[in-house]
Amino acid sequence: MERPAPPLHRSWRTSQRVLITGLTLAFGVLGLVVLLAGAEAGVRAWHGRADLWLEAAAATAPDVGDLAPGLSSEGYDLVHLRVTGAEPSSMVLYALTLALGTVVFAGICFFLAYLCHRIHLGKPFDRVLTVGLTVSSVSLVALSLLGPFLFAAAQGRIFAALGVELGRAPFVNGWSFGDTDAVLLVAGVFLGLLALAFRAGGWCQRAELARA
Repeated sequence: MERPAPPLHRSWRTSQRVLITGLTLAFGVLGLVVLLAGAEAGVRAWHGRADLWLEAAAATAPDVGDLAPGLSSEGYDLVHLRVTGAEPSSMVLYALTLALGTVVFAGICFFLAYLCHRIHLGKPFDRVLTVGLTVSSVSLVALSLLGPFLFAAAQGRIFAALGVELGRAPFVNGWSFGDTDAVLLVAGVFLGLLALAFRAGGWCQRAELARA
């Protein structure tokens, strides 16, 4: 019985090999950096410390007209808070939210490194890769939508433990869909479309092998 012809592998140029190898290493290193940054933030949270960015409350715009003609200000969009001395129990939800984001981002980075490695081998269309892209897409979309809720709840516990009167605060602690969340949402949708493309590519590859 004649064996089916093996799949054809595209010959790579030196520049292409360097590029795909560099991408593989870059995603792998980025995943490690995300893990280290998440671990550092978790340790700080365990010791009652955190850096929070919240939406600024409505306030009178500062007078900047004296700096130069034509300058005006409508206030500030974000307020940066540096929390110290918080009870560890009040930081649990905040630490768990950070851990969730760290796992998602690091996992996607490592998966993209594996994807680049498979492309280098000439085997990009695989069921595992399609599933991985789908999971990455769903994770990013969910994180972009649920992240603001989780951070608002976590920050609310921290403020309650510190005795902060939010009614008098120059910031608002609530669900706020910011630029970072929008980027995550777009990235999740893009990975979802890429998963569909890989699924279609897998079908075409199997059909080509069946005809060989």
